[in-house]
Amino acid sequence: MRRLGASLATLTLAVSLAACGSIAPTAPASPTASAAASAVSGGPPGWLDADWAVADVAQPSAVTTAPSLEPGYQCHPCHFLAENNLFAVGRVGSGLIAVGVQQPPSQAVAFESSDGLHWAPVDEFRANDNTVAIGIASGGSRTVVVGQNHEGATAWSFDGNTWREAPRQKDLVVPYVAGSMTSVTVFGDEFVGGGYRDDPLHDKASAAVWRSTDGLDWRADDVPDVFAGGRIWGIASSANAIVAVGTNGDPNYGPVGAWVWTRTGGWQRAKLAPDASGAMRAVTATDEGFVAVGLNGRDDGARVWRSRDGLTWSAVPDQPAFQYFGAPVRMQAITAEPDGLVVGGWRSDAGKGSAVVWTSRDGTDWQAAWETSFSGGEIDGVVAAEGSVVAVGRTGYPDWNQATIWHRP
Repeated sequence: MRRLGASLATLTLAVSLAACGSIAPTAPASPTASAAASAVSGGPPGWLDADWAVADVAQPSAVTTAPSLEPGYQCHPCHFLAENNLFAVGRVGSGLIAVGVQQPPSQAVAFESSDGLHWAPVDEFRANDNTVAIGIASGGSRTVVVGQNHEGATAWSFDGNTWREAPRQKDLVVPYVAGSMTSVTVFGDEFVGGGYRDDPLHDKASAAVWRSTDGLDWRADDVPDVFAGGRIWGIASSANAIVAVGTNGDPNYGPVGAWVWTRTGGWQRAKLAPDASGAMRAVTATDEGFVAVGLNGRDDGARVWRSRDGLTWSAVPDQPAFQYFGAPVRMQAITAEPDGLVVGGWRSDAGKGSAVVWTSRDGTDWQAAWETSFSGGEIDGVVAAEGSVVAVGRTGYPDWNQATIWHRP
């Protein structure tokens, strides 16, 4: 059975937590970074060759405590009362915020940090049950988090003083909870969220885009013919265009889907090369256009695509950094920094999978880096901020899932 990484199955986190065990186990110690990380070939001296450190995350007690049962019961392993996972990280003023979910019950959560090394829950971020936070973006003095609730898509907005969840509104409600915002970007004075609004009753899938000036009142772009059959996993913007990437067809394995919006042309389907199998999971804007990352159509390697305008895309040549002995390898998050690109993701291995970081100076030639702190982990979000890179996700799959954050100066 193929593990879906950061797919919808993971985002909704339907996890069975067995109430077993007579003695509460000691929480597993945080892994430590290895002695060295791989540097990117061709980069300037010292670029990306620093160690990745595991940040200190102040976990809720439910995530570090296992139940005590009647004498005579044993468990191997004993499950904690709850688990959590982080899906995105973004800059907020002079600090950082990472968002995700804790369950059961499923509840959106947020952690904040001023230095990327020490993280604490955002107490003011109060989400209802049956919610998941998946994406984050900041513009001006406002920060917006997007995700899913029991009625479909939802969002939370921070004006610098107070967090508020978007009220119930027609354009966010998706019958049968068959919709979600999965990503968000800033374009001009608007927040633009990407995701999907499916109609399972009629077996129809559709990508979706919403817009808001404050993160609370949203309107959906009405272009059903352009979005039909698609699903948006990542969204990014430049000065003149919005680019959304994902899939057309199978939501996890493609084929690839991409859409571009311009002021003169509105939404259009992107033009893809004949070998456009696979899935785009994330995208970022660069000085030369856009770079999207994901997995190939066989799910046995990562893949990178490039575009100057968001309308025409081509895959970069396959290379050793995208492969791991024929096992699944998935790029799931990307960020641009002054010296190049950093990507986070996951690979299958002899254990339970490991997080991986890829780096590139030009978006074409890539090198993968792996450290012991990535063992058993998965990276779903990454951001460059103030001379450092922060990656967020989880470690401990499938029995000890805990939100994990890595930091590289």
